[in-house]
Amino acid sequence: MSKREVFHSSDDPRRLPISPPGTRNIPGVDGLWAANLDKDNLFTQIAATATRLYEQSPVTSSAQGLDRLKAIARLRSMLDAAEAAVLADSYEYAVADAVSQGTQESLLGEPEESDEGQSAYYYGVNRSDESLIRSCFVAEVAAAMRTTEKKAQDKLFFAEGLRHLCAETLEALSIGEITTKSAQEIVKHCQDLAPEDVKLLQHTLLPIARHATDSAIIQRARKMRERLHPKPIEERHKKGAEDRKVTYWHEANGMSVIQLYMPVEKALSIINTVNWHAVRNLDSADERTEQQRRLDIICDALLDGWPATEGTALKARVAVTIPALEMLADPKRALADLEGYGPIPMGTALLIAKDAPSFIKVLTDPWSGAAIDVGREKYRPSKALRDLLRHRDVVCRFPGCNRPAETSEIDHIDAWGNGGHTTRSNTHLLCKRHQMFKHVMGWQATYLPDGSVNWRSPNGVMCVELPGSVTTVQNFDFEKEQTPMLPTAQLDDRVRRVLGWVEPPERETG
Repeated sequence: MSKREVFHSSDDPRRLPISPPGTRNIPGVDGLWAANLDKDNLFTQIAATATRLYEQSPVTSSAQGLDRLKAIARLRSMLDAAEAAVLADSYEYAVADAVSQGTQESLLGEPEESDEGQSAYYYGVNRSDESLIRSCFVAEVAAAMRTTEKKAQDKLFFAEGLRHLCAETLEALSIGEITTKSAQEIVKHCQDLAPEDVKLLQHTLLPIARHATDSAIIQRARKMRERLHPKPIEERHKKGAEDRKVTYWHEANGMSVIQLYMPVEKALSIINTVNWHAVRNLDSADERTEQQRRLDIICDALLDGWPATEGTALKARVAVTIPALEMLADPKRALADLEGYGPIPMGTALLIAKDAPSFIKVLTDPWSGAAIDVGREKYRPSKALRDLLRHRDVVCRFPGCNRPAETSEIDHIDAWGNGGHTTRSNTHLLCKRHQMFKHVMGWQATYLPDGSVNWRSPNGVMCVELPGSVTTVQNFDFEKEQTPMLPTAQLDDRVRRVLGWVEPPERETG
């Protein structure tokens, strides 16, 4: 099996809530005025940005270079927006032309009038069939852009989603406010949603996409789609489990790749178990890398039986967040969060929690979704703080880093040696590499009231990084580079008792 088959995209324009090809409006159909206005919207910013870049003097410092790179990134976004619009419109014309040609042949009733008509008749195909038109058009696009048909197909899916569904996303991309990857993720996660939910998805994600990294959008888009999807996640998870499979393909140098498609709770349990054994009881004479040890452990387990180790077999720790407030509000739509993956069915979460040796109570802000406190009854403050940061931050807090909380460490935003305190308002999780960036390479981090961190690079590039658990930024103020404290949740006694934040009243004794 080839890699192309294994990694074939499941993106399908038929899963987007848009009308069929050939029935959609394009600016040229509405007259010359509308077409010229659309052209100005798509290309004016491109021309102006390219001209400014051309007229600037050569780069003389790193700060200047970074500023130019930001402008080039904006220009690339603008070009991709224009490409998507032209591609989507061209496809509409291709469909219209093919349908018109098919209608004429049908009216004449003489398909053998042309060589193409005779061949279509011979092969039993209809040249006005949309799938045939699409396949032919994709081949033409691939030839024109000197790319593969697979990449051209992906581009067309993205173009149709932007042009005919996500107009706000197209506008933001066309003026360079968001990256192409963020726009692609928004379109991708609109599949299977209702039009009103697509609007909500854009309304929530675009403010984040204008300032955050692509990785922040990827995670939040997936979570939002899970919450908005019309089919319950339990049903989709069950269907996905039925499709579990093992695939493989061969590589150069006598190597091969095995790919497992399985439920996420099993995948993470396997990975956590392998990682635990890979770093345990290391032999100083063992020259293997950690990655080599991990693979050798899997091979030993499958081919020779589980590696001989002292002690009991490991049951890997899997952290699951179960939102009590959501369960109270709408149990059928509530989603749990599996650490290292994201949203999972509540039934799966409860099965995992059933065998858990202990629990940690996590209080989340109902407006933003951010973890704001953890239960402290059974842990020392340092342990409770670690638990809070793991659930609040989710991953390393350096912009764009996706290393999980388990491989990151607590870092003081204001250094301990300079009087910084070990509190939730002065700590976040950073992987070792990005701790070195902060403490050695001159990166600066400033804590903001809701748990966000304002990063400043050595050359002055600014970036606001949100906690991984935050799902909405409606109350944030990016223009002033600050995020005011979100309103405090009003919790009644019943909710507090469910969360365990108050002791139940003592019973009176006679």
